[in-house]
Amino acid sequence: MKPIYETIDVAVDTSLKIATYNHSEACKLANWHIHPEHELVYIKNGKGSLRIGTEVIPYDKGVLVFLGPNIPHADFSNREYEDNLEVVVQFKSDFLEDKIAIFPEFKKIKQLIDKSKKVLLFDSSMHHQLTDTFLKFEQLDAAGKLIHFMGILDALSTTNNYRCIFETPISFSFKTLEVNRLEGVFEYVNTHYEKDISSQTLANEFGLTVNSFCRFFKKMTQRSFIQFLNNYRTRKATELFRETQLSISEVMYQCGYTDPSYFTKQFKKHQGNTPSAYILKIRSLAASEI
Repeated sequence: MKPIYETIDVAVDTSLKIATYNHSEACKLANWHIHPEHELVYIKNGKGSLRIGTEVIPYDKGVLVFLGPNIPHADFSNREYEDNLEVVVQFKSDFLEDKIAIFPEFKKIKQLIDKSKKVLLFDSSMHHQLTDTFLKFEQLDAAGKLIHFMGILDALSTTNNYRCIFETPISFSFKTLEVNRLEGVFEYVNTHYEKDISSQTLANEFGLTVNSFCRFFKKMTQRSFIQFLNNYRTRKATELFRETQLSISEVMYQCGYTDPSYFTKQFKKHQGNTPSAYILKIRSLAASEI
């Protein structure tokens, strides 16, 4: 499994990192991560969920979302259709401070980037309008990609067809040490979720008392660590139910649970159905598409 924390490798001779993922290359769905770069994500089609901070927002027929830096989130991609495509554009804060801010003509773009700290979710009209534009990135060289991206930012900065997911910037007060520590927590969970994990486990891992760790995690994510862990594990279980033929008990053990009744309770709480009802639902949907 890839590490949960994504260190954005923006080459010295470029201002952006632009990656395109197809159906087979998509990242694992439940991986949580955090990074100091801004991120604009276009997903061509299919339905899934945006898991950003404490929010879970379903989407259908693709999505276009713009996040500011240091905002905890899970991967957004889905595997509903084989022709689905995900385009991710990431850039550091100096792209705004050193390049955009010095041009008065880019005032609206600067304002758009500032608003991304609240996370911007664009509506279907903007998603549809910019589809061909996002799909064209793979055909361009570095200079072409930068010019192309500025055109996208210009289009997004002149529309009101979006909503802010959060009322205030959710990462504004995060310190570098806190972000690095949260990166480590996410990476640990993503690589050990099938094992016995507790607040004590993570406190020991990062040299904190249990109370200090719990306060830190609640401050950074607005939820308790146990709430996050159960949400993560049950989300991982949905992946296994969709992508394998494993039994409920096998999935339960692979996701770190040993008590069937507790697994069922947490799965229903976080995913809306019991495991057996969820399996029936996805099999029914699969059968209807044949």
